Amino acid sequence: MTYFCYIHRQTGGVPHLEVLPATSRGPAIDSAARLMAQRSDAVRAEVWEDERLIFSLPRESAGRPFSS
Repeated sequence: MTYFCYIHRQTGGVPHLEVLPATSRGPAIDSAARLMAQRSDAVRAEVWEDERLIFSLPRESAGRPFSS
């Protein structure tokens, strides 16, 4: 399964896109949290599985891991 991560920024516009190397949802969400933490202007990360949104991560949650 391919996971995509969109990082939405405070300034709006086109979000930053990353194709995630993860093969399951938990690691994909963890990767999205790390990517968002690297960008000071990020407000939200979305993890998509093909054309389906599977998770939206707000900025205040970026430091917490989600998979076990």
